Amino acid sequence: MHRETLGHWLLQRMTAAPLISTILISNVSTLILLNILLFWHIHVGIEEILTDYVHHEITRNWILILFRVFCLIIIKYVFLFFVF
Repeated sequence: MHRETLGHWLLQRMTAAPLISTILISNVSTLILLNILLFWHIHVGIEEILTDYVHHEITRNWILILFRVFCLIIIKYVFLFFVF
């Protein structure tokens, strides 16, 4: 296993484990943490999929940049929804 692949695998497991425990607790701070962990988990998974299936590096990088912007916008709206 490559070092980078192992790092992504461990990161997926480390972000998935707290997701289960924070779902059971329902206050604003844990819901914000849950959303950040959820979007980070999704981001790492999408990055792995793109690495495997999109072989043109420039296209892959643009998709990742746009996906990160999309995630930040969604996190902002989720944060505003829970706070206000």
